[in-house]
Amino acid sequence: MRIQRNLRLIDVYTVGMNMIFILPVLLPYYRDQIGIGFREFMIGEACFAATIVALDVPTGWISDIWQRKHAQALGMLFLIIGYSCLLVARSFAMAVIGQSVIGIGISLCNGTNTAILYDSLLSVGREGEYRKREGRRLALCLYMVAAGCVGGSFLYTVDHRLPLVLYLFFLVTAQIATCMLDEPERHRRRPERHPVLDIIATIKYAVHGHVEVGFVILSAAVLFSSTKIIMWTQQPYYMLLNVPEAWYGMLMAVGALLGGLSSHMSHVLDGRLGARRALLVIWIASITICIGASVGPGWHGIVLLMMGGSCMFGLASPRINEVINNNVDSSRRATVLSTQSTMVSLFFIPLSTVMAAVSKHWGIQAVLVGMAVWLCVTGGALSLLALSRKTRVPA
Repeated sequence: MRIQRNLRLIDVYTVGMNMIFILPVLLPYYRDQIGIGFREFMIGEACFAATIVALDVPTGWISDIWQRKHAQALGMLFLIIGYSCLLVARSFAMAVIGQSVIGIGISLCNGTNTAILYDSLLSVGREGEYRKREGRRLALCLYMVAAGCVGGSFLYTVDHRLPLVLYLFFLVTAQIATCMLDEPERHRRRPERHPVLDIIATIKYAVHGHVEVGFVILSAAVLFSSTKIIMWTQQPYYMLLNVPEAWYGMLMAVGALLGGLSSHMSHVLDGRLGARRALLVIWIASITICIGASVGPGWHGIVLLMMGGSCMFGLASPRINEVINNNVDSSRRATVLSTQSTMVSLFFIPLSTVMAAVSKHWGIQAVLVGMAVWLCVTGGALSLLALSRKTRVPA
């Protein structure tokens, strides 16, 4: 087992996987090359989310019974095929197929890359380094996304297909790095259940004496599905303001870095306000951001949307995960965290479909107003639910 070689190859894979040049100009690409708008894009995102929900755990099972590097290599192959479909797509149907195939690839790679890292370290007795190495890997992901955003917007002004072509090159590089990995010694675990079974089990768990945990999961599903849609409103908002496409990448890179910074600093807000007040502040801030960006669109709205997508997620996500970890016993922790993640996708699917229809009829400003209304209504409903059940947000 050549551990240092594996660690270097994992870094190469991480760089190739996250140099997503097409990310900051994905909506302009859909408009200019495929001929579809924000509505169709959001429907495609819903199909992508449905693919993740359906396949996330089954593909994890494949990774457990097969060689991990082969599962990851298969995932990379699906990613290359999916993005190649987007490269040649000239219809809505082809775009949806591409996004769904990408979803299959993401499902196969999710968790497998971290499992390879942990098993590689474990095989040489260095598992104590995992947390440090995983933190470094996640930081590298963020830096590469930011770099890809900056480069992608300028490449798009040269040729609309260039960001996608160059990203495919990086995906192939990541594929080669994956195939060169040494398969670490297998440390098997029991196969996880399907997400639907996890959700049913978690509902039973929440109903029988753990209502607070169920409340946190429901709140996270509403909030995180909303921040994802707010993040995707940035590009059509830029289009509304006629922002030059060369600026898209820089703006999204700043947003990504702000999101990372807010995640690192979330403990400061929590320490001063506590869990309940911190989540309330984040909720109110998200509503204010949507309303502020929708009224008199301008550069203030661009700044607000940066905060509404990545920053609100960065502030809330560590708090939600910590609340769950602190209030769920070890025998249920993985199930509850898995369910919380799956619930976000389940909420995102219908919400994105509705907002796609709103965008078609009334434009991107109406989507932001709709998101503010959604957060107000769901926030009020969750508050009433908490009061009626005398539920408190765990500390």
